[in-house]
Parts: sequence; C-alpha cells; structure tokens
Amino acid sequence: MATMNDNHPQEKPGTPVQTVEVRIEKLLNQGDGLGRHDGQAVFVPLTAPGDLVRARIIKQGRGFVQTALEEVLEPGPGRREAPCPHYGDCGGCNLQHLAMDHQRQAKADIVRDCFQRLGKLDVSDLLQGPYPVDDAPDPAEGLGYRNRIRVFRDPVGHYGLMRKGTHDVVALEQCLLMPAFFNTELLTWLRMQPPVEQVVLRLDGRGGWLASLFGPPQRLRVLKKIMAGLSADQTPGPGCQGLLFNNRPIWGRDHLVLEVAGHKFRVGAQSFFQGNLAVTERAVSAVRKWIAELKAAGTLGPLMGDLFCGVGLFTLTLGENFQRVVAIDSDPYGCRDAENNIRRDAAVRDRARVHKGRLDQMAARLRSEDGAAWRDSFCILDPPRAGLGKGGLGVLTDLAPRHLAYMSCDPATLARDVAALQEAGYRILRLEVLDMFPQTAHIESLIFLERQD
Repeated sequence: MATMNDNHPQEKPGTPVQTVEVRIEKLLNQGDGLGRHDGQAVFVPLTAPGDLVRARIIKQGRGFVQTALEEVLEPGPGRREAPCPHYGDCGGCNLQHLAMDHQRQAKADIVRDCFQRLGKLDVSDLLQGPYPVDDAPDPAEGLGYRNRIRVFRDPVGHYGLMRKGTHDVVALEQCLLMPAFFNTELLTWLRMQPPVEQVVLRLDGRGGWLASLFGPPQRLRVLKKIMAGLSADQTPGPGCQGLLFNNRPIWGRDHLVLEVAGHKFRVGAQSFFQGNLAVTERAVSAVRKWIAELKAAGTLGPLMGDLFCGVGLFTLTLGENFQRVVAIDSDPYGCRDAENNIRRDAAVRDRARVHKGRLDQMAARLRSEDGAAWRDSFCILDPPRAGLGKGGLGVLTDLAPRHLAYMSCDPATLARDVAALQEAGYRILRLEVLDMFPQTAHIESLIFLERQD
C-alpha cells in the first residue's frame, strides 16, 4: 500500500479528519481522479483510473467532495512509481505516477469527454493521438523536453518550484522535465549568483540559454559589478546568451534564437513560445500536411490568417504556401519579435504583415483590407487558455474563412469554441491530441475545420 504527499494544504489544527474510500473511474481535465461516494462526485489528485484509495476530505460542496490522497489501497493497472524524487511535493507535475501509455490514453479520454459534455459533440471516430515523438529527448519516458522554467528562491537560498496551492518553495536537486544541462550546470550556476527572488531560464536546445532574474533593485548593483569584471571573451556562465534583471538587459542579448521546422525564431525574454520544441515541430508538420492536401485538391485560398501569431511560428513555417499572410497578436513583445522574424525570413518577408491588437477589435480593419478574400482563406488559431471567447468567435463567423486549424491548450474551452463554430456552419475534419506536456495534465490539441456552404 502506498501513501503520498498530494500537494494540498493541511487543515487547521483541531479540525476532525474525515476520510472516504473510493474507486477512481477516470481522470478529469485538471488531472484529478473522479470517484463516487454516497451519490457525490469525489475528486482525488494524484490518482489513476482503477485505483482504490483512501482520501481525506478537504472541502464539501453541493454534489461534490474535494479530497487529498491519503493512501492507495489497490493500485490501478496504469500506476507506477514516479521517476522524480520531488513528485508529490513539488507542484510542477501531477501525472508522473502514470505509465506513459496510460498518460496518453487518459489525455485522449479527457478530450473526448470535454467534447461530449461541454460541446455535445461525439469525436470518438475523429480523435487521434497523442503519439510518442521520435525526435523528443526521451520519447519513451517523456522527460527532458522543456525549454523554459521559472524557479523561486526559498529563505535559505535554494531554488525550486512552488508547492501546489501554496507559496512554499520546494528546493530542487533536479527537474526531470528539463534537459540534463539544466540539472548539471544551470542549477549550480544559479546557486553561485547573488540571491534573487525568481529566475526564468530559457534554453535553445543547442547549449545556449537566457536568464531573466527578478529581485529588489539593490541586487542590480551587485550584478553589474560582476558583469563589469568579465573579460571580453568571458560569459556569465557556459552557453549564456544574455542576462536580464527585472526585464532590463545587463549582459549580452535580450532574446534567444530557437529553431523549429527549418526556420529560426528570435524569441525575446518576455515573448511566448511553446515549451516543447519537438512536439511543436509535430504540430507544424500536421498543418503542413493538411495544407498540401488542400492545395492538391485546388481548394486552398491565397490568404492565410495567423490570428494569434506570437513571434510568428506559423507565419514563417506555413506562409510560403500563400500569396498574403495577415498575422495578429495583442502582445507587443510577440509582435515585435514576429516583425523581426518576418524581415529575416526570405520566404515570407514580402507577403506577411503584422497587426498589433486584439482579434475581437480587428473585424472592421480586416474586412476593409482583404474583404471577400477571407471567405476563401486558411486561418490558424493558437489562442491562450481562455480560448476565442464571444468576441473572437464573432470575428471568425463574420469573416467566415473556408478552413480553420485551431491549436488549443485547454480541451474545455476548445470544445466550447468548436461547438459554436459548428453551429456557425463548420464541420470537424480531424482532431489530434498532442503530448506537449508529458507528466502533467496540461493537454494540447489540434483540430481542423472546414466551412460548409
């Protein structure tokens, strides 16, 4: 029988401890297991389908009980020993206790369930993946894939991640989701620097890295003295490309150059980029394949809309298939990088333009510039977790692109948006779950839709 720290805060002293025993039926969207007790839904973190567990009641609501895992009485068929010694304490992962094939199956089941419950859509016959990615650092175990991490300093000077639901720092000896270089070199480098409150490290996958440090202003004076002591051929650390303090550069670059699908991307310290480069390449490959099929069928229009463009990932990797590309994003840092990346890419520099602003405020401008061309267009969407929202959906249904590729990091908001798009005349052609975030319950999905005339 196994016990586990489940990341939940403890009850107040003197609170009577109440427990329930439940069999876990399935995993839910945020990774908690679902069981049933006395007609109520019981949510238990860090569990696996088929587990029989004893759980401590944390909160009772109308029709549900939130609990903390006390003991696994009978393990389900997919349960394993987590590979990371920090698991169950650190809040970074919540599926390490599942074997990789069971993790992937659970994610596919969650996507299917979200579409069924929230979108009233049965996608069972369309759903594919997630699949292992051969080019990933460790495709069998789903480790070492992340290129970005934010760590926090505890009162005694160790860096780590927050315990879930608290501001307590769990000091890290290693993070198995990060490449070995982070664990062997960068954690050691961090401990030798003047203490700061937070550090964001971004890796380029080729030995280069960028560090953004955050802390009280007086630390800047110390850091500047250290940087001033470096000779012209020295770096702050092996492979360091740039060092920033409170988002202000103090040494080297303020960006990294990442390579995906044959293109180079300048990614500034404050710009978003996907955290798993190998699976990002898989997503690009899937969209390229669909575009090739549309082109062969003679149904690909001349205009592409990259409607949440970020630094220009899809503009650069897909844009050569179109006469014109309109890229839109509300993030000024991403737009700056997108403009820079477009200028440097010979395939798209003369056909792509970037608009800064929110999609739901762009309808009039888009209609005035490209008019009826939108009805034959191909649009790719990669919105934040909240999805398109009513405003974004309104713009899309107004422009009515012929083809949509929608990449989502939340199956619940994806199901909601796709249901609305189907009501507006679109049909689903394909749906693939991408294993962008192994060991966690975060789920990336890619869906293709076509307007029915």
